[in-house]
Amino acid sequence: MADTDATTGADAGSSDDADASSFRNALDSLVETVEALEVDVREFEAAIAGGLAGGFQAALVIQVHDTDAIRRVGAVFGVPTLDGGWLAMFALGVLFALPFSAFVSSSIDSFVSKVMALSSRNDYLRKVLVPLLKRSALTTTTLALGNGYGIAVGVVFSLFVMPVWLTFGMGVPTMIPNLTGDGLFGVLAWALYGGTLGLVYGLILEY
Repeated sequence: MADTDATTGADAGSSDDADASSFRNALDSLVETVEALEVDVREFEAAIAGGLAGGFQAALVIQVHDTDAIRRVGAVFGVPTLDGGWLAMFALGVLFALPFSAFVSSSIDSFVSKVMALSSRNDYLRKVLVPLLKRSALTTTTLALGNGYGIAVGVVFSLFVMPVWLTFGMGVPTMIPNLTGDGLFGVLAWALYGGTLGLVYGLILEY
């Protein structure tokens, strides 16, 4: 009888150990999921902060260039006022910033490879880049990627989306694509937006 009890006790102990092990595995899986979620949330927050900062930068540049231009941005949202233009720029800044994390993830490897290839053939470029990369490699990279991203946003939005909407949605005839000084200045403003977005995004994730 004692042997039977001992066996039963051993089986129960093994069962308890198996249950504890399964529980630990489940907890480990949960922790990994939460940690991954925290990284995603941080990237999301970094993109929003960068988008707001970049939107402010772009709106300021556009208004300094032409106050009516910032009103035209507001007109895209049906609010052709100075306040409407600023709110529209902040909203667009955040909207355009949301895909930035995916853009960085898909572009960073090829970008770094190209930079390494160029710097290996150019001593001056290498002398400029090496200290920057040693100090803050991620921020330097996202700043450069942000500039390219901002140019792409500016070309699509300033040269095509805005003139199309103003022409067909608001009844204000505008050249499509808008290759006037205002349209090209809009591309410049969005390029500055992208640089600010990349800078803030990189700083938040790196520090």
